[in-house]
Amino acid sequence: MERPRFFSFTRARRPGDLPGIGRRALFYVWNLLVLLLSSAGVCVLSLNFAIGVYDWGTFFGYFTHPLIFLLNWIPILLLQLLLLCLFNRQWAAFLVSSLLILLPSIGNFFKLKFRDEPFVFRDVSSIRAGLSVADSYGVSLNGRIVLAAVLVLAGTVFLLLFARGRLWKGTRIGAAVLSLLAVWPLWHFVYSQDELYYKTANENLILETWASQEYFIANGFAYPFLHSITESKDLPPEGYDAKAAAALLAAYSDGDIPEDRKVDLLVIQLESFADLEELGVTGITPDTYAPLRQLQQESICGTLIPNIIGGGTIDTERCFLSGSYGLQNYTGAAPSYVRCLNDQGYRSTGSHPNRAFFYNRANVAEYLGFDEYFFLDNHYYDVTGGEWRCDGSYLPEVFRMFREYVAEDAPVFSFNVTLQGHGPYNAESYDTDRICWPNDTVSDSTRYAVNNYLSLIAETQEILLRQIDTLRDSPEPMVLLLYGDHKPWLESEVYEELGIHFDLSTEQGMRDYYATPYLIWANDAAKDLLELDFTGEAPTVSPGYLMNVLFEVLGWKGPAFMQFTDSIMEHMPVVHSGHYYIEDGVYTREPDAAGRALLRDYEWAQFYLRGSLR
Repeated sequence: MERPRFFSFTRARRPGDLPGIGRRALFYVWNLLVLLLSSAGVCVLSLNFAIGVYDWGTFFGYFTHPLIFLLNWIPILLLQLLLLCLFNRQWAAFLVSSLLILLPSIGNFFKLKFRDEPFVFRDVSSIRAGLSVADSYGVSLNGRIVLAAVLVLAGTVFLLLFARGRLWKGTRIGAAVLSLLAVWPLWHFVYSQDELYYKTANENLILETWASQEYFIANGFAYPFLHSITESKDLPPEGYDAKAAAALLAAYSDGDIPEDRKVDLLVIQLESFADLEELGVTGITPDTYAPLRQLQQESICGTLIPNIIGGGTIDTERCFLSGSYGLQNYTGAAPSYVRCLNDQGYRSTGSHPNRAFFYNRANVAEYLGFDEYFFLDNHYYDVTGGEWRCDGSYLPEVFRMFREYVAEDAPVFSFNVTLQGHGPYNAESYDTDRICWPNDTVSDSTRYAVNNYLSLIAETQEILLRQIDTLRDSPEPMVLLLYGDHKPWLESEVYEELGIHFDLSTEQGMRDYYATPYLIWANDAAKDLLELDFTGEAPTVSPGYLMNVLFEVLGWKGPAFMQFTDSIMEHMPVVHSGHYYIEDGVYTREPDAAGRALLRDYEWAQFYLRGSLR
């Protein structure tokens, strides 16, 4: 049956193909309406993924705060308009824009689900790394993805049939130019503004705790993704004064390490290593943490407050190596404590039993000044076979190479990052016969996940203790620093069943959520050389201060930047990128005027040093 002529504007290619002014006007209105509604539909589908594993109340919160929806919709609308100007086909513009928006939205959904981290702009360079480990997280189709795919396909067919309008060449060029001209003012006055970003997030009062990932979730996906561009480039801090920054560091002079106090340093960052007993979890078998307890009795022990939980290993390791309080964007030679030790005659070596491209570690290791760095690609595949549960082969090799280097003339700084404790943790069955938490009062999934996690770190501890025993009687003075990079990412339901309720409004809640242990151990030769028994308590600090603590224990003065941050650490030992602070012994989300001045100085000094190597 022939379609009634009244609806012919839905199939016309040009307004001139239609009779009468009324139908020509409808042609313009219809095609504009289709563009607006189809791009809004893509926005809704993106927001459907933006909530991650949060409940649907978060999703509906986007629509009760129209500004949040608008800020997510505008870039999608502009993108689809530009694609329409390029293809001159509504269906093609809709399909391509859907793919460009929804694929990263889905990636954000899975990253939030498995690692409690959003997909931000700087992650674009790590997509290959993310895809390489996707299978291990059980990434698969789900109802949301299937629904989105069906709706996009249906929308494409509908537009192919009922939105056939074409733009004149001049109109296409004009629309494209106007769209591009809108980019700069939108970015400069809207999408790059921190004040607006936090204001809209705070108004969407769906979420109760305000970690950085939750600010992201509260703002949707397209908007916070674009805002994250501000963190991907090394821009000067607000009000930055290079001369003032130089003066901050000029007050200190680099200190050399006395030859008669040099020791060989072995640092091991343990993947997802946490003390669940410290969280109040009862019923863990005594042998699970027995090696850690032994080491703690013969070490200097403290608490670390990383910026992350469940993922983002590089944040902790790079803060430790550089003295920064937040993850930096490395694109070239960067200041680091590795370079400082190199200047003191140390041989700097590092290792990680994963691929070199993962998190761009190969390049960043060079940027930070390592003499050499070993990965799966250039060494560890023959050692571990590429297995993630590999501490049984990886750690003995780390210690073997360390002892081999120590036997040579130069002092050694060996920095190593483990992999074994990495999640996700199987929640469907036991991975080993070892039961570390025989609790039959919780769900099977929680019991399996917790036991599988504990079995991983119990094995790591036992291997570590055996390897440390190989250093005890060495005539060469050796010091070992061990620390956890972050807590494991267990599903929120697991923590609930463990009886752990994170209240980030309190210091204890923040510690429960983020804290990991660290310890500094020395063999007898180092104790004799430094005249120190290496036992006692160390302060609670952020990763950027951990090297300060180590140098202080060893009696080393350190470089000018370290001495400068010593003065910051005295007042603010915890500076967390999620805006959690301990200032003069008081936990706060809002530092006072003196604290804000210290943070400004810290930022300026970091930026000044980075600029000195550019």
